[in-house]
Amino acid sequence: MELSCESDQGKYRPGKITFRAKEGRSINLGKIQEAIMATRLSGNTNMRVDYLEIAVRGNLILRDQEPLLQVSGSEQEFELAADDRDLEKRLLEAAGRSEEAVTVVGRVDGWNGRFPVVLKTLAKRYGTDGKKPILLVITSLETAENK
Repeated sequence: MELSCESDQGKYRPGKITFRAKEGRSINLGKIQEAIMATRLSGNTNMRVDYLEIAVRGNLILRDQEPLLQVSGSEQEFELAADDRDLEKRLLEAAGRSEEAVTVVGRVDGWNGRFPVVLKTLAKRYGTDGKKPILLVITSLETAENK
């Protein structure tokens, strides 16, 4: 884990926290959510998160015509979407080919706002058992074809 803080901006000091999984391992977002719920951030605080950006490696598939990333070495799955049309086209083509060893970078749906609200929204939207795929709006896609 790495923490870097910017200079004070008024009342608050913005920062960036970077988590890195150990080689061959993955970070479970449900566990992060669970850990934050166990802190004061789940209560009456004005601390907020602007976004949660992650890089994920796994296998792309189409399920009910929707692209899904199955995370390598875990049971986690992400529904994938893209804001950019060209990226969305590449994503759908790669998912249609069931590309393996794909790396995507994107922002996790629901991770924006004050922590108490974010945590409640995530629990309602995705549950806490990690079984429902979380939406990841991707900003980059790397397949074996374009490495």
